[in-house]
Amino acid sequence: MEAHSLIKDAGLKLTPRRRAMIAHFSLSSGPLAPVELHERLKAEFPRCGLPGVYRNLEALADCGVLFRVAGFGRERRYALCSQPHHEEHHHHHIICISCGRVGQVEECLYQEGMMIDGFRLVGHLVQLRGVCAPCAVKESEGSG
Repeated sequence: MEAHSLIKDAGLKLTPRRRAMIAHFSLSSGPLAPVELHERLKAEFPRCGLPGVYRNLEALADCGVLFRVAGFGRERRYALCSQPHHEEHHHHHIICISCGRVGQVEECLYQEGMMIDGFRLVGHLVQLRGVCAPCAVKESEGSG
């Protein structure tokens, strides 16, 4: 699995807890909050603490296995990145505002160092929100 090699490349250990976290994200239909993941992990890891879940989530996000989801108020949420970022593969995420499904957007005009309105760009954050096709169908059926 590509996630495992990203973890190792980041100098992290592939612990049983990290494996379980990745498995829970792969079975989830959308983003998870740390508290939700903590509840799911407690059955398998009774001594699993919430601070450790937060640390592992951040480590997995930093190495590209997960991404931080914006737009859920103050609550942090994370989702599995189906194609983790590599230097040669750059993409962004789109999240369904109805069901939480995560998709990818491959097109991006950003290039480090490019100039826009007198600013030299050094980074960017892009996350799109929309309605996925199945939810759009449900919405149109409900309004008819």
